[in-house]
Amino acid sequence: MTIQLSTPDFQHLTRIVQNLPDFANVRDRRRLVAGALQGVAQADVILGRLDLDGAPMGVAVEVVRFLAQFGRVAYDKEALAVFLNYIQPFTGDEDTDFIVELFQKYPLDIPASPNRGIDHWKGMDSTADIKEKIIGENTLRDIYILNLALEASKAVVRIATSDSLGTGFMIAPDLLMTNNHVIDSQEVAEKSDYSFNYQLDVNGKQCPSQTIGALAGGCFYTNEELDYTVVTLKDVPDFGKPLIFKSKSMRRDDRVAIIQHPGGHLKKISIQNNFVAYADNSVLQYTTSTAPGSSGSPVFDDDFQVVGIHHSGGMLLESNTQRRYLRNAGTSAIAVLKDLQANAPEIYTRLHR
Repeated sequence: MTIQLSTPDFQHLTRIVQNLPDFANVRDRRRLVAGALQGVAQADVILGRLDLDGAPMGVAVEVVRFLAQFGRVAYDKEALAVFLNYIQPFTGDEDTDFIVELFQKYPLDIPASPNRGIDHWKGMDSTADIKEKIIGENTLRDIYILNLALEASKAVVRIATSDSLGTGFMIAPDLLMTNNHVIDSQEVAEKSDYSFNYQLDVNGKQCPSQTIGALAGGCFYTNEELDYTVVTLKDVPDFGKPLIFKSKSMRRDDRVAIIQHPGGHLKKISIQNNFVAYADNSVLQYTTSTAPGSSGSPVFDDDFQVVGIHHSGGMLLESNTQRRYLRNAGTSAIAVLKDLQANAPEIYTRLHR
């Protein structure tokens, strides 16, 4: 979303930016904006599009207007909010108070997933008698889903190629699925490492992991358009059961979860505040948190069955509205299964469905 500052607030904020100690010249301005956006995936895009050359007042107007219109750079952070949080320590007391007021007046820190309110209390008691209640989204879940998640996680694998890191998951006793942009050929597959059980145990200590390779000349299939690849592994350790694919039409606000190796690090799960934002028979878009290295992760429904394969994130186009939103996205299991059935039936018949 864009932030529509009132004219007085816009003018006040541009004066604050103009008078920042590090806003006197182009080099200092670039260092200031880069510092504010450190760790933001779209930092290079923003810096590339911002014109920081000119008189301080004019550039301040450009910076504030651009960041206010850019939208989210994280699921709960507007670009302008990230910048304001960074510059606040460099302002005086009066200006600091003004920035705090901006956060109170404008939706600078609102999560991308909508607030799913409970409209009416269904009980017989009055509100004065209610000691516990659902507030916003109902986050109460049956405890068994933790067991489902733990079982599913055993089939999730860390991938290290010669030049990248990714995630994959077992779809048959010796077949792994990941993204085409992680592994796009049999040659890359055979030069990559596949690590099982790369995670922490119940005591917070790293588990013993097992790293294996791909089977030379084994079954291999890839689809660049749908961004997925299937690889045959050799000497696969016991990992439990392959994940189950579900040809399921997802709907807006359905829950999803992703088990992944973000940044190539220890296995993690994103299970909170995760909702489908858009879905059709080819694409899933969702608010689930991921990071580089999460490519190729399974996207799960509430039963921890695979409804998609994660491949990317950013300001993504929603096809039915032709508008862009900050989301993560994957290929729908519907499209994957249809493609395998038509073009790789030897793999399709081995899937757990």
